[in-house]
Amino acid sequence: MRTVQEIFDIAIHLMDEQNEASGVTMTADTKEYSYRTPSALNSILNWVYPYSDTYVQALEGKRPTYPKVESMSDEIDMDDYICLSVLPYGLAARLAEESSSLKNWFEQTFLERIEAARRTMPSGEGSVEDVYGGLEHGEYGYWS
Repeated sequence: MRTVQEIFDIAIHLMDEQNEASGVTMTADTKEYSYRTPSALNSILNWVYPYSDTYVQALEGKRPTYPKVESMSDEIDMDDYICLSVLPYGLAARLAEESSSLKNWFEQTFLERIEAARRTMPSGEGSVEDVYGGLEHGEYGYWS
């Protein structure tokens, strides 16, 4: 489990907006970014949630959603791959203002990492019940 602040810190470093001398991410120059961060993260949390190993199916008839974050100290209960390798790029894409090519690169990397998370999701194996009956053991059917 990681905090919004941790994801913000990584995004600020990706954007190269940290204090050059100390590496601190909360500066006068990044204050506006910190105000926008919870809202920006909320816009992508439900997008990545299905690819986290903490994903829980909702009750029947309900869409599974991730709870909103409201402050930098809020915790995000998703796996480290999502929190440290996917969300910072999505956040940086939403915070970057000056360079559209950099913004596009962050967004593309975000999408590629979501796809990587999707591909590496653990899968299970189980039997499927044949509810229709039909062609088993070499039997053939035809339309008449």
